[in-house]
Amino acid sequence: MASGYGYWAAGGQRGDLTLKDTNSDYQVSITTSPGCTINNGLCFSHLNGETRLLVSNNDASIRVFSVPDLELIDTLDFRTAVNHTSVSPDGRKMITVGDDNRVQMFNVTDSGHYELASTMAVSRDANFSVAWNHTSEKFAVSSQDGSVHVWDVRSRNPLARFAGLHPSITKGAARCVKFTQTGAIDLLAFTEHVSHVHIVDARTFDSQQTLRVGSVGHDTPITGLCFSHNSQKMFVGLENAILDFDIDTSSRRRFARGLLL
Repeated sequence: MASGYGYWAAGGQRGDLTLKDTNSDYQVSITTSPGCTINNGLCFSHLNGETRLLVSNNDASIRVFSVPDLELIDTLDFRTAVNHTSVSPDGRKMITVGDDNRVQMFNVTDSGHYELASTMAVSRDANFSVAWNHTSEKFAVSSQDGSVHVWDVRSRNPLARFAGLHPSITKGAARCVKFTQTGAIDLLAFTEHVSHVHIVDARTFDSQQTLRVGSVGHDTPITGLCFSHNSQKMFVGLENAILDFDIDTSSRRRFARGLLL
């Protein structure tokens, strides 16, 4: 599921895709492919007045649709299943990750075409999630091997690396990564498959806080993570609940550590 630019969209296990205008009754549903492939991830983008919806698929493709009519604009083909795609807030770059350890960065041209710019590979396993910071200068990628790497767009070498606490490659897999999207807050968060959420100072990348969710001694699966639009809250999804954490935004604006309460 994804939201942005006045819309939300949801995909399914059989290629089904629904788009809803949050300000009206407009809603449209389609099937994204004849083979009913699994839609692994959704991403909105906006450039030159045009809003698009990018759908990452298990059939090793990204399908690009116009918004709001969901007309197919383009299909990008890859060699493995595509797990996640994210377009930078300025609409100029796109990162895609999938069932191998490659991280591919594309330039988005003024005409809306996607041109491969570089390929990086530093994790030891498949990558799950990618996120951009609010300035479009840095992005982070989370991996099955439990690592999270952060890049500056000007370098092919990561500027920071983080890892979870769980030694199991399954339970410790880094499933989801997000940046806050408000200036002066500058936090990065990522989840392990079970029990742990890590919050990183995204100004310096030299300090972090770890939260344990669920009961001590029991594995608690984590289903998702996001920040509120104003970066005042962080939400963590569990199988039977959504946890709501307040962010110490006053401390962050004073350039202190800004731990979560």
